[in-house]
Amino acid sequence: MRTPSHNECEALAEIRKQQQQARDKVVKGTLHLVTMHLKGVTLFNENLIWIFHGRAKQDLVYVDATGSVVLGDKRCYAYEIVVRHPKVGKPPLAVAAYFATSHNIPSISYFINSFCHAESLLYRGNKAPPKLVMCDASLVLIQSVIQYFFKENLQSYLDRCFLIASGQYTHSMTELPFLHMCASNFMKNARAIVKER
Repeated sequence: MRTPSHNECEALAEIRKQQQQARDKVVKGTLHLVTMHLKGVTLFNENLIWIFHGRAKQDLVYVDATGSVVLGDKRCYAYEIVVRHPKVGKPPLAVAAYFATSHNIPSISYFINSFCHAESLLYRGNKAPPKLVMCDASLVLIQSVIQYFFKENLQSYLDRCFLIASGQYTHSMTELPFLHMCASNFMKNARAIVKER
């Protein structure tokens, strides 16, 4: 595969264009999105979607964000959707990655939605919403996960959780996905709050 020697964005766009010409795949290639407006690159492929689809129905899905990926530049973020490896004893597997220069709801939502859309294409609309998603305490990450994996908004999700916690729920409410906050992030935030007081 030949890449042009212009700038990085043009080279990525050319690689994506070449990958889209594959005729034997529903979800073509690995590089799926190169955005100039949000400045980001999304990576996943058909095999990784197959793994996600099989794992999400029965196991935990992790959505992680990491800032300061580039040394000395706090504007670069890496996001990943991770599942446990199908083979016991193997390390977790990142099924999708997104590298961006912004940490906001539109940017993260676009990443998660493009992955969900590719899964929907591959499975002809029969997506597997994760049963349980773990993420850090970032409100923009939480809102994006709830909106695109759970198909709810933050208020309806919190209302559902309240009804379940107070015993006023229907069985169908417990069948929907749940969000779990990473304990280490929770403890870090709690420590910061206690230190302030």
